[in-house]
Amino acid sequence: MAFQKNKRISAVVFLMALMGLVVSCNSKDFELSTKTLSISLDNQGRLTSIQDKRDGTEYLAMDQEAPLLSIQNPKDSIAKAPQSAEFDSQAQTIGLSFENGAKIEVAYAEKEGYLSFEVVSAQPIEKVPAIVWGSYPVSIEGIVGEVVGVARNEDFAIGLQALNLKTTGGELTNDEGGVENRKGAATKTDFGCTLNAFSIDRSIGRTADVWDKHYRDMPVEPIEGETVVGSKIAVFGCAPENVLETIGGIEVQEGLPHPMVDGQWIKTHPERSKAYLITTFTEENFDEMLAYTQKAGMNAIYHAHPFENWGAFDLIPDQFPNGRAGMKALVERANAQGIRVGAHTLTTFITPNDPFVTPVPNEGLVFTGQGTLSGNIDATTTEIPVSTNQFFNNEQYNWMHTVKIGDELVRYRSVSKEAPYRLLDCERGAFGTIASNHEKGDVVGKLLDHAYKVFFPDFDLQKEMAGNMVDFFNETGITQMDFDGHEGALATGQGTYSMDDFAKRVFEGTEKNLVNGSSRTTHYYWHINHYINWGEPWYGGFRQSQSEYRFNNQPFLEANYLPNMLGWFSLKPYTTIADIEWMLARGAAYNAGFAFSANPDALRDNPHTSVILDLIRIWEKARLSGAFSDKQKLQLKDLSKEFHLEETIRDKEWKLMMFQDYDFVFEKVEVQPGQPTYAEWSFSNDHTEEQPFRAILHLDAENGGAVDNINIEVSNYSKINIPETVRSGEELVIDNGLLTISDSKGQILKQRQLNNLPNLGQGNHQIQFDCAVVSGNPKVEVKIRLDGKEEIVKAKQ
Repeated sequence: MAFQKNKRISAVVFLMALMGLVVSCNSKDFELSTKTLSISLDNQGRLTSIQDKRDGTEYLAMDQEAPLLSIQNPKDSIAKAPQSAEFDSQAQTIGLSFENGAKIEVAYAEKEGYLSFEVVSAQPIEKVPAIVWGSYPVSIEGIVGEVVGVARNEDFAIGLQALNLKTTGGELTNDEGGVENRKGAATKTDFGCTLNAFSIDRSIGRTADVWDKHYRDMPVEPIEGETVVGSKIAVFGCAPENVLETIGGIEVQEGLPHPMVDGQWIKTHPERSKAYLITTFTEENFDEMLAYTQKAGMNAIYHAHPFENWGAFDLIPDQFPNGRAGMKALVERANAQGIRVGAHTLTTFITPNDPFVTPVPNEGLVFTGQGTLSGNIDATTTEIPVSTNQFFNNEQYNWMHTVKIGDELVRYRSVSKEAPYRLLDCERGAFGTIASNHEKGDVVGKLLDHAYKVFFPDFDLQKEMAGNMVDFFNETGITQMDFDGHEGALATGQGTYSMDDFAKRVFEGTEKNLVNGSSRTTHYYWHINHYINWGEPWYGGFRQSQSEYRFNNQPFLEANYLPNMLGWFSLKPYTTIADIEWMLARGAAYNAGFAFSANPDALRDNPHTSVILDLIRIWEKARLSGAFSDKQKLQLKDLSKEFHLEETIRDKEWKLMMFQDYDFVFEKVEVQPGQPTYAEWSFSNDHTEEQPFRAILHLDAENGGAVDNINIEVSNYSKINIPETVRSGEELVIDNGLLTISDSKGQILKQRQLNNLPNLGQGNHQIQFDCAVVSGNPKVEVKIRLDGKEEIVKAKQ
C-alpha cells in the first residue's frame, strides 16, 4: 500500500510538472536570457523588459507598445498585435493567437551570445499576409547603426539581426517591402530607437506600388513557397566593444554570409578600407596600368566599363579581342603580383543591345503593367489599338516608351487620353526585333525602363542574370565589383528582398571571395558587403565634387561598423599635387580609403603623375599602419588647412608637415590723388628654414568681375609683376616658381615659369599687394602659404 501511495504521489507530481511546461504567465512574465541579456514577455506576447543582465539596467522604453510579433497587411501600416501568448519551455515555442483567428508558433533558442526567434507555423496562412518582428523600443541614447541594426552607448549595445533572406531588416511601410536607403533594422526615435524586421507572404500574386512608388499598382508575380514561415531573427545585448565579435558569431552559427580575406573576417580586416585604382585597362595597356597601381601601393585595379552589354556581360571587343580568355590572362598576371582585378557594371540593368532584348526579347523582361490589343494589326501599323491607357501613360517614369507584343518590341510617342485608346506614332520592330502581325487580345506589356536607357528582369530572369554574372567572374577570375545601381532589383516588385537575393546569389556563386561594394545599403546585404564607397567625382573640381556629402558619410559608416571610405576621386591632366594631398589628408583624418579614378590619358598627361602616385603610397601606408594620433586626425579634418607627408630615412616613420596659411582680402577703394592704392599685410615664417615665396589668389565668384596687372612687393625689396587677367571664379597659384591659372573646375587655363622669386627667411615679413580692376567690383582673396610645424609620426601596426 505504501508503494501504491508513493506511486500516486509521483504521478501527481509528474502531471503537475508536465502542466507547468505550458504556462500563461498570469503571475510571472516569461524570461529568456543570454550571458549578458535578458528579455521578458507577458501573456499577451509583449515585451516587458530588456535588461543588461550584468547590472540589471533596464533598456525597454516605457509607454511604448512592444509585441514580439504582429500581423500586418502590406497594403496598410496597421500592425495587429497578438491577443494572447502561451509558452512551452520543453518544446521551446511561443504560441501567439490573433484577433483575426490566426495562430503563429514561434520557436526560440537561448544561445550564449544571442536569442533567436523563428516562425515555424502560421495558420491559416491566408490570414498572415505579412509579419512584423517588433518594433522593440530601446531607450539607448547614443549611436544608432540603422542599417546594421545596433544601438549602443558607452555601457551596452542592443541589436537585431535578420537571419535569412525572407526576413527584411526594417519597418514595413509599403506594399513592395522596400526599405529606404540607409535604413534598416534599427530606427532612430526621440527616446532612442526601435528594432524592426518583417517578412511578406510572396507566394501569392499581388499588385504593389513599386520602386519608391514610381510604378503604381504594378502586377507582381508570386514566388512559389515563399510564405512568412521560416522568418527568423536574432536579438543580442553585449558590451559595445563586443558587437562585431557577437555578429560574427551569429553569422557563422546561423549560416549568414561571412566574407573572409586573408583568413580574416572582412569586418575586422586591418586593410578593409584600402584605396584602389579605377581605370580603363585593355589587353594592350594592362602592364602600364598595372605599373601605376603598384607605384601607388594599391592592391586592386578596377575596370570602369568593360562590357558591351549588361545581361550577357560580353566584353568590349576593342578592349579585349580575346574575350574572357584575354581577361583571364590579365587577371592571372595581376594576381601573381598580389593585385586583385575588378570590373564595373550596373547590377540588374539590361542594355537594349543585350541578347535578353534583341533580336528576340526575353519573356522575363519586367512589365509595369499590361493591356491587350483591341484589334488586329499588321507589321506596318503605327497606331496600335489597346484596351487601356493605364501603365502606358506614366510619363514621369517612362524614358524609352517601349511595349512588348509577342516577340516584337514597339516604341510609341504617346497614348491617347480617351477611348478607344491607341499607342501613337509607333516605331515597329524596335531594338532589332522583327515587326510582325498580331491579333486582337494579344498582350501588350509596358516594359519597365530607366533614364539610363535600359530595361530590367523579372525575378526569375534576375536569377539567370545573376548566374551570368557569376559565370563571368568564375571564368575570368575577377574578384571585385560594385553592386552599382543595386536599386534596379526593385524592378521585380519584390522590394529589398530582391536586392538581397541578387547580391547573395552573386556572392555565394562566385568561387573566389568577391570583394564588393554597393550604391545602396540594406540590412541583409551588410553581411555580404566589404565597403560602401560613394561620392562621385563628376560634378566639379577635385575638392568641390560632393565634398560635403563625402565627409558627412563618415559618421554613418562608423555607426554601422563599415570601413570609412571617401568615394571616387578623378585624376585630370591638370590635377595638382596640392589637390591630391588635400584629399589624402582627409583620408588620414577619417581613416578612410577611396577609389582613385584615372583614365590612361590622364595618367600619361598629368605632369605630376609619378609624384602623385608616390604620395598615395606614402599617405596610405601611414594611415593603414595607424600612424596618426587622434589629435592629428582632428587637425587633418580642418578643411582650411593643407598638409604634406614625406618618408624619413627610418622604416615606418614619416614627417607630417602642416602649412602655415595667411589669408588676406583685397578690395579696390577710392583714395586721394597720389596716395598709394596697395594693401599692406604682415605675416611670419615660423619655420626653422628659409623657404620660397608661394601664394594663391582667388577671385570670389559671388562678387564677379576681373583684375589684371597684379603686383606683389615682398619685404620692400622684391617686386613680382604678373601681367595676367584673372576673372571671377578663377584661381592663380604661385608654387615652386610656376604660375598656374585655373578655372572654377580646376581646368588649367595658363601656365608659365616665374623668375627671380624671393626666398622668405625665418621671422616677420610684409607684402604690398595691388592690381587693376578690369570689370565689376571684384574681391581678391590672397593666401600666403608657408611651411609650418613638423611632426614625426610612426606606425602603430
